[in-house]
Amino acid sequence: MNTTQEQINFTVNIELDSNDKANFTYFKDNKEVTGGGVVRTETAGIYSLNEATLAKGFVFTGATITDKEGNCASDFTTKVNNNGQTITIIDTDENPGTACLVFNVECNGKAYESADPQVINRDKN
Repeated sequence: MNTTQEQINFTVNIELDSNDKANFTYFKDNKEVTGGGVVRTETAGIYSLNEATLAKGFVFTGATITDKEGNCASDFTTKVNNNGQTITIIDTDENPGTACLVFNVECNGKAYESADPQVINRDKN
C-alpha cells in the first residue's frame, strides 16, 4: 500500500436472519457506521471480520464495485488478505462519482452478498 494514502479500518459483523439473508454491520473505532463514505484523497478501506463472524465460518471472497453516478468504479481495486479474514478496498479518487460497493463472503460453502455501502468520490476541496 502507498504510505501517503489515507487508511480507514472497519470491523465487520455478519449475522444471518431467519430467511438466511446475511446482514452486515460495520464499525469504526467501536462505533457503528455505514461502511462507505466520502473520499477526497487516495484511500484504503481495510475491512476485518470480527471474531464472532469468523467463528461462524465467514470469509471474504471479494467485492463487486459498480458505478451509480459518474465513472469512478474503475478507481477501485480489491485484495482479500489473511485467508479471507480481511479485504482491502483501494480507491485512487481519480474520478468523481458514486460507486456501489458489495462485499462477497462465503460461509460453510454458501455465498452471500452485502447490502451496498456506497462510496462517494469528491474533489479535494
